[in-house]
Amino acid sequence: MSIFRVNQNAVQNQAMQFAIMAHANQVRKGNEHIPYVFHVIDVAEEVIYYSDLPVAQLETAAVVALLHDTVEDTIVTIADIENNFGKEVAQGVAALSKDASIVEASEISKLQQLQESIKRIKAAPRYVWAVKMADRVSNLKNFPAMWSREKIEQYLDESVLIARELSEASEGLHARLLMRIAEARRMLCIKT
Repeated sequence: MSIFRVNQNAVQNQAMQFAIMAHANQVRKGNEHIPYVFHVIDVAEEVIYYSDLPVAQLETAAVVALLHDTVEDTIVTIADIENNFGKEVAQGVAALSKDASIVEASEISKLQQLQESIKRIKAAPRYVWAVKMADRVSNLKNFPAMWSREKIEQYLDESVLIARELSEASEGLHARLLMRIAEARRMLCIKT
C-alpha cells in the first residue's frame, strides 16, 4: 500500500500556481526584497495549521487563502476565480476583497471601510472569517518600514476589531491574532 495518493492536493497546488502567476512581479510593501506570494502562502499555512476547521472546509479555506488578494491586487477578476476554482471559492475571495467603490469614496474613513468589510465577511461562511484572521496574523509579523508609529497603532486597533468580530470562526487563529497584537504593542511600548 502506497502512502502517496495521486492528486491529493491538486486544487491547492493549482491555487498556488495561480497565485504565483497573478502576483508574479509583486513584492511586499516596505519589504521590497520579499515576493508578495510568500504572504498568501503564509496565510494558507496559518489556516491549515491553526484554524481547526473541519476537514470538509479546510481545502476550500486554504484555496481561498492562497487567492484572497488576487482580485484586490492584480488583474484577476472574480469571474477568473470562479472559472478556475468554482463558485464557492469565488464567493470567499469576493468577501475578502475590498470594494473599490468604498475605497474610492474619500468621505468614508478607514474604520468605516473596515466595518463594511467585516459585515461582508460575516455574511460569508465561517472559514472565510478564519482566512481574514489568518491574513491579519500574517500582516502583523512585519510592518512596512515606512509606516509611522501612528499608522501601526491604528492598524493594531483595527486588528483588535477584527479579532473581536470574527473570533467565533477559530479559537486557534483568534488566540494567534491576540498574541501578535500584544507582541507588537509590547515591542513598540504601546499601551492597550
